[in-house]
Amino acid sequence: MRRPYPDAMTDLPSISVLLVTKNGARYLAEVLDRIGQQRGRFQLDEIIAVDSGSRDHTLAILAAHTVRVIRIPPQEFGHGKTRNLAASYARGDYLVFLTQDATPANADWLDALLAPLRADSSIAGAYSRHLPRPHCHPMEWRRIVEDELSGRAESCLNSSAAPDYADNPAPFSFFSNVSSVLRRSVWQQHPFPEVEFAEDQLWARRVLEAGYQTAYRADSLVYHSHGYGPWPNFRRHFDHARALSDLDAASSLCLGRTPSTAWRAARRDLSFWRWLTHRGRLRVGLRWGALALAWHLAALWGTWLGERKQSLAPSLVRRISLQESIKQK
Repeated sequence: MRRPYPDAMTDLPSISVLLVTKNGARYLAEVLDRIGQQRGRFQLDEIIAVDSGSRDHTLAILAAHTVRVIRIPPQEFGHGKTRNLAASYARGDYLVFLTQDATPANADWLDALLAPLRADSSIAGAYSRHLPRPHCHPMEWRRIVEDELSGRAESCLNSSAAPDYADNPAPFSFFSNVSSVLRRSVWQQHPFPEVEFAEDQLWARRVLEAGYQTAYRADSLVYHSHGYGPWPNFRRHFDHARALSDLDAASSLCLGRTPSTAWRAARRDLSFWRWLTHRGRLRVGLRWGALALAWHLAALWGTWLGERKQSLAPSLVRRISLQESIKQK
């Protein structure tokens, strides 16, 4: 069982906020504005961004907010590698990682995120709760608030000493660099692994098994969701399943059961959306029924294929991968 962590704060820490950016103009200005509005018992020393070849207004937005920018070629980007690069330039006691499309929900986001690390020196890192953006579609909205470990309403601590850890480490080693903080001294001993995806979860497992704890802070809130259609969703789940197979956490889906599984998930989406929006069954079904079914089929088929990455030609993996396509933009 995971236990609630103490809610106490001690000394005044220095903070480095670290971003990785690539064509992030859509939300970046509001993200940086909200960082500047944070209040609490900390010293915000700097904001550093590693940009991997933006072609939109990202660099102009960063310059307008006096962010220190390190530029790298797109082909050099890696989720773990690039975050390690950003951290290597940082001078803060605590390293706060935030994606370019994760907007802090209020002025207390950072103080709440830091609280568990300030209360307990055995906590290596913490991550925030994700909230769907107002324009988020029903499938992603329900996924965040009902299924995702980053959408839970209760804070908790994770430890490898938990009785269930040995049998099922995945729920305990979940971690999200969408919005997270790491103790810099721990990062120096345990940098992110240089993997294509899920560097945060692999890092969390390593620090847990080194004797540290991690924290989920449900009152540190960021708006973060995607409006992916079926094909991008297929590609996203393909990447995710490839990464989880490296963590020995693959789901081993049965391909023949995916249509019925997708149908049940789509029906839950429609029921959830009727409840959330107070709209009628016919209206919701006509608008979202076919799309929800296609979205879930894409997710399941992408997961099934990603779990079998060893049998795929590298050229095919590159064509399917969402991350690879982002690098090329």
